[in-house]
This record gives sequence, structure tokens and C-alpha cells, in this order.
Amino acid sequence: MNIIHLPCAQYRSMPWRNGSGTTLEIAREPVAGSEFLWRLSLATVATDGPFSNYAGYRRSVTLIAGAGFRLAIDDREPVVLDSVGASALFDGAATVHCALIAGACSDLSLMVRAPGAIVALRRLQGEEIRVLPLAVAVLNAVFCLRGSALLSPPQAAMDADPMRPGLQLAQHDTVLIGPAQAPCSLRAYPDALADLLLLSWTPAGVAAPADTRPVR
Repeated sequence: MNIIHLPCAQYRSMPWRNGSGTTLEIAREPVAGSEFLWRLSLATVATDGPFSNYAGYRRSVTLIAGAGFRLAIDDREPVVLDSVGASALFDGAATVHCALIAGACSDLSLMVRAPGAIVALRRLQGEEIRVLPLAVAVLNAVFCLRGSALLSPPQAAMDADPMRPGLQLAQHDTVLIGPAQAPCSLRAYPDALADLLLLSWTPAGVAAPADTRPVR
């Protein structure tokens, strides 16, 4: 299992496709080029306006800072994200207009090219931070919404190397976890309130495990 710590200070600034803002790119595959199979990024939303069109992708956005915004997605009832950790999932080809509630805010965005799929978005807080069974062939990202946390390696890795340190996540850091074959242990960092988001997805060309279904 491949585990990569991505500190927020290392995210790359990129312009939005429609030129209306900027994104801090956290990770993507492939690492360069105009096209990608998936991309995880952190965007600043400073004004009302449309989201870029990403036909052929599934998208999720999660509020991470600020008072939030309302998303008018095609002809659906507006989706309101007004608390940290609130998420919305929609098709990349949808017409999406964003209206800020009270000033600029930031969101975490995951885009996965079809037929890949976003499998799950899970908020983890306090007592919910326990051993996580990570399915085979599913990519995972752990994003630290607030506080800090310690990501411990799987038990087999600890048995092989008892001195192997865990990964300390500061606020807005990410840990990218490659296709897993064993559980991964998460616990709150001492004297800190950990508030985490676990995102799981399957890239295009990789079949989702039988026991998981994409979120709709």
C-alpha cells in the first residue's frame, strides 16, 4: 500500500478552467497535462459565478472554510453548503452557479473521469476515528479539515518495523493512500481535536469492488 503525505504548503496554484478563480492542486493522475483521470484540489471562491464545465467527470465539493455558498445545479433545488464538512456531488457537465452566503470561502474538490466513480465521502470526528478498512482497488485521500491527526501505518507494517513513525497531519494537509490491501489505523493527535474527511474513488479502467457502490 502506497501512503503519501502532502503538506498544504506544497500544493500547486492553478487557474480555473473558466478563468474566474484559482485552485491549489493537491494531487492528480497523471501529474502533468491538460487531461487527468482524477484530481483533488483546494479552491478559493471569492465571488458569485459559474463553475467550470467538466463534462465526462463526476465531481464533489466540500466546504472547508468560510460561511459557505448555494449551488444552483441545473434544474435541481439549490444545494446549500453552510458548515465546514458539508458536501455536494454532481455531474461535471451540469450547469452550476455558485452564490456566496457571506463572503469568500474555500472548498475541497474531487473530480473523477467516467467510468471511474466517487465511491464515498465520509466525515470522521472524535470517537469515529478508528481503524478504517480500505477496499482493494480504491484510492483514498484523508484531508484534515480542522485540528491535527496522526495516521498510523497498517499493523503488518508496524510488526515489520516497530520504530516506523506515523504521519502527522496539520490542518488542510492531505494523505493519499494507494490501492489498499489492509486496514489503516487513524487516531487523533494528542491534545488536538481531529476533524477529517475521507474520500474514496475508483479511477477509470478500474472496477469498483463488489462491496462498494458509487455515491449518487
